[in-house]
Amino acid sequence: MGYLEKIRFTIICLLLAGGSFAQDIVTVKGLVADSASHRPIPYVNIIIKHTAKGTTTDKSGYFTLLAQPSDTILFSFIGYQTLEFPVMDWEPSVILLAEHATILSTIVIKGAALPDPYEHLFDEENIKLKNSRQAIPFYFPKDKKEKILLGRAKAEQKRVKHYVDLLVKDDRVKNELMKKHKLTEMEYYDILTKFNEKNYAIMYYLTDSELLSLLYRFYEINASR
Repeated sequence: MGYLEKIRFTIICLLLAGGSFAQDIVTVKGLVADSASHRPIPYVNIIIKHTAKGTTTDKSGYFTLLAQPSDTILFSFIGYQTLEFPVMDWEPSVILLAEHATILSTIVIKGAALPDPYEHLFDEENIKLKNSRQAIPFYFPKDKKEKILLGRAKAEQKRVKHYVDLLVKDDRVKNELMKKHKLTEMEYYDILTKFNEKNYAIMYYLTDSELLSLLYRFYEINASR
Protein backbone atom coordinates (compact mmCIF):
# COMPACT_ATOMS: atom_id res chain seq x y z
CA MET A 1 0.00 0.00 0.00
CA GLY A 2 1.48 3.31 -1.14
CA TYR A 3 1.81 6.46 0.95
CA LEU A 4 -1.23 8.18 -0.62
CA GLU A 5 -3.35 5.09 -0.20
CA LYS A 6 -2.42 4.95 3.51
CA ILE A 7 -3.53 8.56 3.94
CA ARG A 8 -6.83 7.88 2.15
CA PHE A 9 -7.42 4.78 4.32
CA THR A 10 -6.70 6.76 7.51
CA ILE A 11 -9.09 9.56 6.52
CA ILE A 12 -11.86 7.07 5.69
CA CYS A 13 -11.41 5.34 9.09
CA LEU A 14 -11.62 8.67 10.89
CA LEU A 15 -14.76 9.63 9.01
CA LEU A 16 -16.39 6.30 9.74
CA ALA A 17 -15.43 6.55 13.43
CA GLY A 18 -16.74 10.12 13.59
CA GLY A 19 -19.99 9.09 11.95
CA SER A 20 -20.38 6.19 14.36
CA PHE A 21 -19.73 8.48 17.36
CA ALA A 22 -22.23 11.03 16.09
CA GLN A 23 -24.85 8.35 15.78
CA ASP A 24 -24.29 7.35 19.44
CA ILE A 25 -25.13 10.85 20.73
CA VAL A 26 -28.80 11.49 21.55
CA THR A 27 -30.29 14.89 22.25
CA VAL A 28 -32.64 14.49 25.20
CA LYS A 29 -35.26 17.24 25.36
CA GLY A 30 -38.37 17.72 27.40
CA LEU A 31 -40.39 19.58 30.03
CA VAL A 32 -40.54 18.77 33.76
CA ALA A 33 -43.81 19.55 35.54
CA ASP A 34 -45.65 18.88 38.80
CA SER A 35 -47.80 15.75 38.49
CA ALA A 36 -50.71 17.30 40.42
CA SER A 37 -50.88 20.83 39.03
CA HIS A 38 -48.98 20.23 35.76
CA ARG A 39 -47.11 23.45 36.42
CA PRO A 40 -43.52 23.52 35.08
CA ILE A 41 -40.81 23.08 37.73
CA PRO A 42 -37.68 25.24 37.24
CA TYR A 43 -34.16 24.22 38.29
CA VAL A 44 -34.81 20.45 38.49
CA ASN A 45 -31.56 18.46 38.63
CA ILE A 46 -31.08 16.22 35.58
CA ILE A 47 -28.07 13.89 35.80
CA ILE A 48 -26.76 11.05 33.66
CA LYS A 49 -26.69 8.13 36.10
CA HIS A 50 -23.25 7.10 37.42
CA THR A 51 -21.66 10.29 36.00
CA ALA A 52 -21.25 13.91 36.96
CA LYS A 53 -22.72 15.09 33.66
CA GLY A 54 -26.04 16.82 33.68
CA THR A 55 -28.05 20.01 33.53
CA THR A 56 -31.08 21.70 35.13
CA THR A 57 -34.42 22.84 33.80
CA ASP A 58 -34.72 26.52 32.93
CA LYS A 59 -37.20 28.98 34.43
CA SER A 60 -39.95 27.49 32.26
CA GLY A 61 -39.16 23.87 33.13
CA TYR A 62 -37.49 22.95 29.80
CA PHE A 63 -34.20 21.10 29.44
CA THR A 64 -31.80 19.79 26.79
CA LEU A 65 -29.10 17.18 27.44
CA LEU A 66 -26.70 15.19 25.26
CA ALA A 67 -26.40 11.51 26.18
CA GLN A 68 -25.79 8.05 24.75
CA PRO A 69 -28.55 5.49 24.06
CA SER A 70 -27.27 3.25 26.85
CA ASP A 71 -27.48 6.05 29.47
CA THR A 72 -30.13 6.48 32.14
CA ILE A 73 -31.35 9.95 33.11
CA LEU A 74 -32.16 10.86 36.74
CA PHE A 75 -34.64 13.65 37.55
CA SER A 76 -34.52 14.93 41.13
CA PHE A 77 -35.80 17.93 43.02
CA ILE A 78 -36.29 18.72 46.72
CA GLY A 79 -39.75 17.63 47.86
CA TYR A 80 -40.31 15.34 44.86
CA GLN A 81 -39.70 11.68 44.13
CA THR A 82 -36.64 10.93 41.98
CA LEU A 83 -37.41 9.42 38.55
CA GLU A 84 -35.23 7.40 36.17
CA PHE A 85 -35.69 7.16 32.38
CA PRO A 86 -33.60 5.26 29.77
CA VAL A 87 -32.28 7.32 26.87
CA MET A 88 -33.00 4.52 24.39
CA ASP A 89 -35.83 5.54 22.03
CA TRP A 90 -36.22 8.85 23.84
CA GLU A 91 -38.75 11.28 22.41
CA PRO A 92 -39.38 14.87 23.54
CA SER A 93 -41.96 14.56 26.32
CA VAL A 94 -43.30 15.90 29.60
CA ILE A 95 -41.78 14.40 32.76
CA LEU A 96 -44.21 14.53 35.69
CA LEU A 97 -42.67 14.59 39.17
CA ALA A 98 -44.82 13.56 42.12
CA GLU A 99 -44.42 15.23 45.50
CA HIS A 100 -42.62 13.20 48.13
CA ALA A 101 -44.12 13.59 51.61
CA THR A 102 -41.58 13.40 54.43
CA ILE A 103 -42.70 12.66 57.98
CA LEU A 104 -40.31 14.24 60.43
CA SER A 105 -39.50 12.67 63.75
CA THR A 106 -41.01 14.31 66.80
CA ILE A 107 -38.70 16.87 68.35
CA VAL A 108 -38.97 17.65 72.05
CA ILE A 109 -37.81 21.14 72.96
CA LYS A 110 -37.02 21.68 76.60
CA GLY A 111 -36.97 25.18 77.95
CA ALA A 112 -34.60 26.32 80.62
CA ALA A 113 -34.16 29.60 82.41
CA LEU A 114 -31.14 31.61 81.38
CA PRO A 115 -28.41 31.62 84.00
CA ASP A 116 -28.05 34.75 86.11
CA PRO A 117 -24.99 36.58 84.68
CA TYR A 118 -24.22 38.07 88.10
CA GLU A 119 -24.60 34.91 90.15
CA HIS A 120 -21.62 34.51 92.53
CA LEU A 121 -19.86 37.41 90.78
CA PHE A 122 -19.64 39.49 93.95
CA ASP A 123 -19.35 36.68 96.50
CA GLU A 124 -15.93 37.85 97.65
CA GLU A 125 -17.14 41.42 98.26
CA ASN A 126 -20.18 40.16 100.20
CA ILE A 127 -18.04 37.90 102.37
CA LYS A 128 -15.81 40.86 103.23
CA LEU A 129 -18.92 42.94 104.01
CA LYS A 130 -20.31 40.21 106.28
CA ASN A 131 -17.00 39.92 108.11
CA SER A 132 -16.82 43.69 108.60
CA ARG A 133 -20.21 43.63 110.33
CA GLN A 134 -19.29 41.10 112.99
CA ALA A 135 -20.20 41.97 116.54
CA ILE A 136 -17.77 44.30 118.28
CA PRO A 137 -16.13 42.62 121.29
CA PHE A 138 -17.84 43.74 124.48
CA TYR A 139 -14.53 44.55 126.15
CA PHE A 140 -13.66 47.28 123.63
CA PRO A 141 -13.75 50.75 125.21
CA LYS A 142 -16.66 53.00 124.25
CA ASP A 143 -14.66 55.43 122.12
CA LYS A 144 -13.22 52.53 120.08
CA LYS A 145 -16.67 51.05 119.53
CA GLU A 146 -17.98 54.43 118.36
CA LYS A 147 -15.04 54.80 115.98
CA ILE A 148 -15.69 51.36 114.50
CA LEU A 149 -19.42 52.09 114.11
CA LEU A 150 -18.68 55.45 112.47
CA GLY A 151 -16.26 53.77 110.04
CA ARG A 152 -18.89 51.18 109.13
CA ALA A 153 -21.49 53.89 108.51
CA LYS A 154 -19.15 55.81 106.22
CA ALA A 155 -18.23 52.62 104.32
CA GLU A 156 -21.90 51.73 103.89
CA GLN A 157 -22.71 55.25 102.73
CA LYS A 158 -19.94 55.02 100.16
CA ARG A 159 -21.09 51.54 99.05
CA VAL A 160 -24.70 52.57 98.39
CA LYS A 161 -23.98 56.10 97.08
CA HIS A 162 -24.00 54.99 93.45
CA TYR A 163 -27.45 53.35 93.83
CA VAL A 164 -28.88 56.27 95.82
CA ASP A 165 -27.68 58.90 93.34
CA LEU A 166 -29.12 57.02 90.39
CA LEU A 167 -32.46 55.81 91.75
CA VAL A 168 -33.32 57.82 94.85
CA LYS A 169 -32.07 61.38 94.43
CA ASP A 170 -32.90 61.51 90.71
CA ASP A 171 -36.59 61.10 89.77
CA ARG A 172 -36.02 60.62 86.04
CA VAL A 173 -35.87 56.82 86.20
CA LYS A 174 -38.90 56.65 88.48
CA ASN A 175 -40.97 58.96 86.27
CA GLU A 176 -40.00 57.09 83.12
CA LEU A 177 -40.91 53.69 84.56
CA MET A 178 -44.19 54.97 86.02
CA LYS A 179 -45.17 56.47 82.68
CA LYS A 180 -44.09 53.47 80.62
CA HIS A 181 -45.94 50.90 82.75
CA LYS A 182 -48.76 53.22 83.92
CA LEU A 183 -47.91 52.78 87.59
CA THR A 184 -48.91 54.77 90.61
CA GLU A 185 -46.10 55.90 92.89
CA MET A 186 -47.07 53.24 95.43
CA GLU A 187 -46.98 50.54 92.76
CA TYR A 188 -43.58 51.78 91.59
CA TYR A 189 -42.09 51.54 95.09
CA ASP A 190 -43.70 48.13 95.73
CA ILE A 191 -41.89 46.74 92.69
CA LEU A 192 -38.67 48.56 93.62
CA THR A 193 -38.81 46.95 97.06
CA LYS A 194 -39.05 43.50 95.45
CA PHE A 195 -36.16 44.44 93.17
CA ASN A 196 -34.01 45.45 96.14
CA GLU A 197 -34.81 42.24 98.02
CA LYS A 198 -33.94 40.07 95.03
CA ASN A 199 -30.77 41.91 94.00
CA TYR A 200 -29.40 43.16 97.29
CA ALA A 201 -26.18 41.15 96.94
CA ILE A 202 -25.26 42.68 93.59
CA MET A 203 -27.03 45.98 92.95
CA TYR A 204 -24.49 48.18 94.78
CA TYR A 205 -21.60 46.86 92.70
CA LEU A 206 -23.07 47.34 89.21
CA THR A 207 -22.32 50.18 86.81
CA ASP A 208 -25.05 52.64 85.80
CA SER A 209 -25.87 50.77 82.58
CA GLU A 210 -25.85 47.34 84.29
CA LEU A 211 -28.06 48.51 87.12
CA LEU A 212 -30.57 50.23 84.83
CA SER A 213 -30.68 47.26 82.47
CA LEU A 214 -31.41 44.92 85.37
CA LEU A 215 -34.01 47.30 86.81
CA TYR A 216 -35.86 47.86 83.51
CA ARG A 217 -36.03 44.12 82.82
CA PHE A 218 -37.41 43.56 86.33
CA TYR A 219 -40.18 46.13 85.76
CA GLU A 220 -41.00 44.61 82.36
CA ILE A 221 -41.64 41.27 84.02
CA ASN A 222 -43.34 42.45 87.20
CA ALA A 223 -45.31 45.56 86.19
CA SER A 224 -47.89 43.51 84.25
CA ARG A 225 -48.57 41.03 87.05
